[in-house]
Amino acid sequence: MFGKLKPLFTVRFIKFCQVGASGVLVNLGALAVFSEVLRLHLNLASALAIEVSIISNFLINEVWTFGDQRNLGQGGRARRAFRFHLVSIVGAAAQWTVFVALNTVWLALLFEDSGQVREALPGGSWVEQYLILPVTEPPDVGNLKYISQLCGIGMATLWNYFANFYWTWGVKPSSTGK
Repeated sequence: MFGKLKPLFTVRFIKFCQVGASGVLVNLGALAVFSEVLRLHLNLASALAIEVSIISNFLINEVWTFGDQRNLGQGGRARRAFRFHLVSIVGAAAQWTVFVALNTVWLALLFEDSGQVREALPGGSWVEQYLILPVTEPPDVGNLKYISQLCGIGMATLWNYFANFYWTWGVKPSSTGK
């Protein structure tokens, strides 16, 4: 089992995490712009922030993290960008799901006694109240939305690294130490 986890203990993983950290800043900054400045629907703002960070992360990973893998048979930059995007879409779906779910959890945990849950999510059935309305009309949980976004980012990191490591850039086991 350790053999499959070996890529986590490399300089390349540290670089990937550094790129991811810059992506977190891009993501949270974009979320603030889309939600606070442009006043977009909160879930749309989150999805757009994720997309902006995907593009930023690909460009930096292409040049810095996996620069030594670019000419080793994984196709051109456009193919790698396409693969990176597919991998990121799965990670983004996980991230976004965590974002929506945690915002609902925050509301239920922190505001249940005040009646704000019924006001924010006035649906009739449990499905409507806890599955549909959090997507269509997200609850206002204040700055806790940033914690929700960070938790989603954390959930997606391992998936993104391994899928990109082996599929997007096609790193061979002999070059895992880079």
